[in-house]
Amino acid sequence: MNNIIFDSTRLLLDKLAQDFLLFSQKDKPSHISLSGGTTPIQLFTFLADSDYAQRINWQKLHFWWGDERCVPDCDPESNYGQCKQLLFDKINIPTENIHPIHGASEPQQEALRYAQEIRSHVDSVNGIPQFDWIILGVGNDGHTASLFPGLTNFDDAQLTVVATQPQSGQLRISKTAALIENSKRITYLALGENKADIIHKIAHQAVGSEDYPAAKISSKAGLTQWYLDQGSAKLLAQ
Repeated sequence: MNNIIFDSTRLLLDKLAQDFLLFSQKDKPSHISLSGGTTPIQLFTFLADSDYAQRINWQKLHFWWGDERCVPDCDPESNYGQCKQLLFDKINIPTENIHPIHGASEPQQEALRYAQEIRSHVDSVNGIPQFDWIILGVGNDGHTASLFPGLTNFDDAQLTVVATQPQSGQLRISKTAALIENSKRITYLALGENKADIIHKIAHQAVGSEDYPAAKISSKAGLTQWYLDQGSAKLLAQ
């Protein structure tokens, strides 16, 4: 694991904001895939409430999602709805730069539509669209996006897939492992002591193991990083 451990949550969020700023200064537009969960909530709030809201050239950034729950945008569980409320409604970003998964649509049809939208906007390398940066979380069971242990086809040639959350049975739409792994850069985010156990397992027992999708999925085209705070990293020395 390529771990970058920050002394505080604020320093981690500031580094992410700096990364967004650097991407927005490139000549070509950058395609960035966001994750859901509690860590992005902190990131979106930080970006909206800091001077990065004005410093970042949002016109140069296109935003996508690694996965989405099959719920309407207004539902509190919607990853897109959460980001819109906390960030997009507060910054100057063109509507056409935002590419949500429509969670209220029929799942199979929406997965196909989203795959087509990705192909039409994101340049392909080796026949697969290549994102500039994909930000991912990691669940306590080792899942990432909506790719769950024991339920993930790592060789799926599709770009998107309809997945089922194993405990709740909730349907979700997710990028596939193959699409994620073709990204130029992957950054996993883990905050808090409740992530310490799975981070320890991935680092010491399961890097590359299909038992944990977050351990298995890494960039085949570039850089894979883990941004950790003191809480999530506390067992790494053991």
